[in-house]
Amino acid sequence: MIPTANVNDERRNMNLDHLRPRSQARYYAFVALYQFSALHEKPEALLKRIWLTEDGQSVSEHVREFAEKLAAVASMRLPNIDRILEKTAPQRELHRIPLVDLALLRLGAAELLYIADVPAAVAINEMVELAKRYSGEKSSAFINAALHKIQFERAAIPPCELIVSGWNMPASE
Repeated sequence: MIPTANVNDERRNMNLDHLRPRSQARYYAFVALYQFSALHEKPEALLKRIWLTEDGQSVSEHVREFAEKLAAVASMRLPNIDRILEKTAPQRELHRIPLVDLALLRLGAAELLYIADVPAAVAINEMVELAKRYSGEKSSAFINAALHKIQFERAAIPPCELIVSGWNMPASE
């Protein structure tokens, strides 16, 4: 099942209410990045549309803020993220990667490279879990391997480009 603009149906199918808030935020950022790949509209604008839906209005402010931050970082740093993706997965040209996988790779890379206070293992695991739900049988292994390589690229990112997630809820949430 590929994420669609109808997040309300997705929420019922995935039971987002049972996910931790940060996982919910990653899901919404993923949906926006997937739609960006297909529609070429800014992920931030796509998220704003989601927030206007009946389902989106029930999303907590913390979830919205984190989803918007993730989508914005991925969008703003897209040229560098894509360059790193091409370097770490040279056997697959970006235009040949399925859009769902590309959205997950871009989101995972954005979080690994630019969000200073998220453990790499958490970011990778979240993308792998989304891949298991929304992508092909072998995609989760590919995403796992690519993101494991990408985490070592953080050293090349200038410290001034790193941001803090701003998540001020307890880690268990």
